[in-house]
Amino acid sequence: MNTFDFDQRVEEIQLALAGLFSSPKAPSVSSLDEGDTFYMQLSWVIESHRDTTLDARCSITLRFARAQIDRYARLDTRARHEVLQRICARVQDRFNALQAPPSVQGECSIELTFADTDFDLARRAD
Repeated sequence: MNTFDFDQRVEEIQLALAGLFSSPKAPSVSSLDEGDTFYMQLSWVIESHRDTTLDARCSITLRFARAQIDRYARLDTRARHEVLQRICARVQDRFNALQAPPSVQGECSIELTFADTDFDLARRAD
């Protein structure tokens, strides 16, 4: 059985999420492990002001089953990259879908739950 560093794999996802959206200030990514459910939250500034309390922010809360994150963590590098691209694409698609046609005015908050199929690997021709 392959061993893996769970925290390192979580950080891998967090770093990918942090680079998804342009922001005048550093984005924030946090996680919360609640046993069977694992949450990640990405927050970034969409409109910055001199007074940071006036900054408009967006946040996306991602909800995973703990088993999904464990499954991701056990994958080899190539497979993790494929799943990570899918996760990032889902986040961007969800944000874009909720922002068009209405534009972001002020702040936005989005929730996204992942299914087991998001962690399925595409069939590869050998």
